[in-house]
Amino acid sequence: MTPEFIIFDTEYTSWKGCNENGWVLPQRKEIVQFAAVKVDLPTLEVKAEFNVFVKPTYNPILSDYFINLTGITNEKIGSEGISFKEAVTEFAAFAGNNDCISHVWKEGKDSPGDGAVIKLNLEYNHLPDIKLNFKNIAPWFKEQYQEHGILVEKQSSGQVAKILERDEHIKRLGLDEHNALYDVYSLLEGIRKFNGKNLKDY
Repeated sequence: MTPEFIIFDTEYTSWKGCNENGWVLPQRKEIVQFAAVKVDLPTLEVKAEFNVFVKPTYNPILSDYFINLTGITNEKIGSEGISFKEAVTEFAAFAGNNDCISHVWKEGKDSPGDGAVIKLNLEYNHLPDIKLNFKNIAPWFKEQYQEHGILVEKQSSGQVAKILERDEHIKRLGLDEHNALYDVYSLLEGIRKFNGKNLKDY
């Protein structure tokens, strides 16, 4: 792991049953929110925060399902949203050459996680591939759970802080899981719970 690393998460357009139906067109995974923190290793202190909203192009009106899931509204996107090109350019500048970690439970360390969604959106928007070093933190969490005898069959990024009883530390955000910024801090609190053990070698 680089001396500074990025924890990031995205929220993207979704509909009731989209996973079951295989994302049948016109459904697409268009990013609506990027959130990230830049973290110092080994102190695990936040050095900078990133949070932007994105106006989807193919499906500009958010579904009721998505709004109820994330709390992100069409009004918020209308007033604060920027283009995906602007958002991903800003995110790449924020991340720099640092490792970018996200969380996907079923995949291995080398899975791009939410990075795959970023790459998909680069294709949607006919943009050249932006080179970012994506890593999946879920296998690291599995190692910590096993070592500490904590039984977790599956988790999302936003559930980590609650599972480890660290959600009190992020109530100040006034957010909940399925908001990308909350999910980022949830992962950070999970990493802090285990003092970032062996993270430098990850």
